Amino acid sequence: MTTFEELRRIPLFEDLPDEALLEVAGQGLKKFVPAGEVNGREGEPVEHLYVILEGELRITKEATGGEVVINTYTPGAFFAEVPLLAGSPFLATGRALTDCRLFLIPDHLFRRLLSEHSSFGHKILKAMAERVQILQSVAGQRERLTSLGTLAAGLAHQLNNPAAAARRSAEDLREDLDKLRSAGLRLARAATAGHLTSEALDTLERAIDAPGRAEAPVLDELERSEREENVAFWLEESGVPEGWALAPSLVSAGLGVSNLLPIVESVPSELRLNALRYLEATLDAAGLVDEVEGSALRISGIVETMEGYSYMDRAPVQEVDVNGSLDDTLAVLGDRLDGIEVLRDYDPGLPRITAYGGELNQVWTNLIDNAIDAVSASEVSGRITLRTGCERDRVLVEVTDDGPGIPPENQARIFEPFFSTKDVGHGTGLGLDVSYRIVVGRHGGDIHVASEPGRTRFEVRLPVDGPGGAESIMGRDLRMEAGA
Repeated sequence: MTTFEELRRIPLFEDLPDEALLEVAGQGLKKFVPAGEVNGREGEPVEHLYVILEGELRITKEATGGEVVINTYTPGAFFAEVPLLAGSPFLATGRALTDCRLFLIPDHLFRRLLSEHSSFGHKILKAMAERVQILQSVAGQRERLTSLGTLAAGLAHQLNNPAAAARRSAEDLREDLDKLRSAGLRLARAATAGHLTSEALDTLERAIDAPGRAEAPVLDELERSEREENVAFWLEESGVPEGWALAPSLVSAGLGVSNLLPIVESVPSELRLNALRYLEATLDAAGLVDEVEGSALRISGIVETMEGYSYMDRAPVQEVDVNGSLDDTLAVLGDRLDGIEVLRDYDPGLPRITAYGGELNQVWTNLIDNAIDAVSASEVSGRITLRTGCERDRVLVEVTDDGPGIPPENQARIFEPFFSTKDVGHGTGLGLDVSYRIVVGRHGGDIHVASEPGRTRFEVRLPVDGPGGAESIMGRDLRMEAGA
């Protein structure tokens, strides 16, 4: 079978006149791709439209954590029209599942066929629309999964510290309770036998409840070391063994020689160690309970921040505190902000806006995450500035970083789907596209970028009352939920 006859059987060419198809057959090239080999890798330049004459080709797109399968092309299918017309490299990678024979149409001929033959152009544009939608859907899902992964990692990082502190405190508390029970029983037996007076027990209780101990000043390491040494020497001189082991806890609790002297004077020498062990365990247990409570409060605060960030159990549209939502986003991304200076220049009088709160937080996450990547690439310590303000019926949010900047030739394309300045596999190229569609399409706002070396500023403007007013946006959202 001749090349002309093979091409005539391809649906893309069925309406081309014979002379046009003969030209295609004469100027095109044939290519053989063995099973398992790659034909066109994501990020490589594109110079031809590819038509599959025989075999199957799997199309995948790299993303953080692996590859996403986009489609499988069979005989009669064509591909690479999107990057050809967009002037971009391959958006995905093709790998032959079986031995494949391909027919390649040069770019200049492809463009002429588009302009001169409407049926050819119609089929190309229809396929483009379907494929862009598929790419956006698949890559958008991957983008959301990646965002969720980042969110989960940040949440785990933030929860780990207070959870680990609570676990350590609980373990130490168990040891102190054992000490407390052991020493307390010995003191109780001694008191029952008349070897420990009620005055001595009162003295011990007063030391536990010593006024001003809770307000004791925080000591630096040198001061703490000196006080511990003084208390330890004094205990040894007073005939109390293990003074060096007791001193750190007693000093940490704010006790000094003046607090311990009444105990040593009122408690018989053979019971002093048990009395001070009881005192130490009681004070340590109280401090550990405070630590567990603090850790629990910290965890509750993180969960509360996450609820605010995700707008969990809330209606899609609500009155949004933009300053608060920016702070929630910073808290979520806290583990990525180590070593980066963050400046907040918020307008305290900023009005609440009617918006999709969860979607806006996705915008802030994308912009701040990009700023983090930018300043991380800088040789100097990075700085990110968040500023909010009000412009009549709109609020303004600026996210500025002092990274290397965006090259002028890329600034016009920064919001295009699948366009990314990051290395292949380190971004879907959809973060800013999604942000654009949320700000402009969902909220009737505006987003643009101004960049030069050392300063990149994203500006987001959102209507206070939502697109078309609060009633319009809420009504549209209710219709969407009802399936209208």
